[in-house]
Amino acid sequence: MNNRIALLSLVSAFLLLALVVAASAQTRTVGVSVGNRFRYRGTASWSSNDPSAAPPSDLKEFNNTQWMQIEIAAVSDTNITGQMTSHYKNGTEVTTGGWVDVDTGNSVNLTVFIISANLAAGDSMYTSPPYDTVTINETVPRAYAVGDRDTNHLDTTAISGTLSYHFNYYWDKSTGIAVEYLQETVNQTGAYTTTSLIDLQIISSDLWIVPEFPTWTPVLLMLVAVTLAIVIVVKQRRRKDPSTNSEASFHY
Repeated sequence: MNNRIALLSLVSAFLLLALVVAASAQTRTVGVSVGNRFRYRGTASWSSNDPSAAPPSDLKEFNNTQWMQIEIAAVSDTNITGQMTSHYKNGTEVTTGGWVDVDTGNSVNLTVFIISANLAAGDSMYTSPPYDTVTINETVPRAYAVGDRDTNHLDTTAISGTLSYHFNYYWDKSTGIAVEYLQETVNQTGAYTTTSLIDLQIISSDLWIVPEFPTWTPVLLMLVAVTLAIVIVVKQRRRKDPSTNSEASFHY
């Protein structure tokens, strides 16, 4: 089982949500373009007081992944086609295709990773079941390796038998691309508690390049250099001109 399947097996728990909230009629728009790349890195942890329990193989697979990348391959109306690449720590890679309709939520492999651009609190994740009753809680600023982003935040829980899931999703508001995914899964069986945690965050993108210096820095440095050059020229000319009145000379 490759890392994509491992991750999606965890994300699929999202389908267990049964929230019933009135959704707004927000127009759905695509916020990404062909060629855009979004790279992620994640960590997973597991703990249990059950002596017979063992970490699931999908979490081990997740931790053996150095990075995962989504590249936009095509855009048609509200449909986005992408390529998902998992790069493992041993140097191997697995690439699979997928698509998502950011309006209805119909998808193969890219569910949750991309939603409509410019949604707001109260807007549904997608417009078709089961996502039409799952709504964004708030828009909040978040800091990432790609810089500070205004994000649409979904915080919710779901319960299925002995399993409880706590989800925190963050999507970049202006593009709809996922920038962070947090999931806590707790299995309570009698006195035994088994917990797994997943944290996936964006680490780079060709859309957001963080400058090493502010954009005005080169202009300021140029002005300083020109000013110093003028000062040096003026000093040299006044030293060579004996008629210069010392009382009117510049002092630095």
